[in-house]
Amino acid sequence: MKLQKFNRTLLGAMVITGAMGIASQAQAAAGYCDLGTATEGISTANMTFNTIAASDCYGVVAGNISGTGNGGNDGPAELNALLWGTGWSYLDATDAAGSLFMGLSFTVTATPGTTGSWTLTGTDTNGGTPLNFPTSLDFVVSLKGGTEYALWGFDNATVDGSDTGTFSIVFTNNGGNNPALSHLIVFAREAGGGSVTSVPEASTYGMMLAGLGLVGFAVRRKQA
Repeated sequence: MKLQKFNRTLLGAMVITGAMGIASQAQAAAGYCDLGTATEGISTANMTFNTIAASDCYGVVAGNISGTGNGGNDGPAELNALLWGTGWSYLDATDAAGSLFMGLSFTVTATPGTTGSWTLTGTDTNGGTPLNFPTSLDFVVSLKGGTEYALWGFDNATVDGSDTGTFSIVFTNNGGNNPALSHLIVFAREAGGGSVTSVPEASTYGMMLAGLGLVGFAVRRKQA
């Protein structure tokens, strides 16, 4: 009899543990791209950094995003309003001057066209004072083409000052064609400032766990 009770308790625990595992997996995959809020067919594969695909993507958005004072929208403020965490700073753009980031100076270049490659070169200007190469940063890269732009985020990317990536513009202009790259812009923050993969609210997971917990309770009652 005690063994049966133990087995029922163990079964309930397994159900709840499984629910937590499901919630954890859902949380890890529930970014803007995965939730279907990204439009015009963009995906994480449209942007790579050192051969690694982006962690999440956002857009497509009409208008422009830029560094503070470079015209258009204030890029860092716009990024900080997303569910990717805060602390973003403008690094550089292919059509504008760059900005020093914690002693590191970056220059971004990109090939013309609808697809191509981009490079991010960096110089350590502060000697032994952090930050130093190599280091780990979170990145957001924006592609502007035609009258729209989209964003791709990278979590905990290792950067050594000589980094490369690829891009692909899949959204279309008013003529129904993929526009050529107008400019590429890069933002960054220290790694650990948050996750560029947005997650559903905690209440969503609470309801999921509660529901599956009731399933485990019902199983125990049925076997009692």
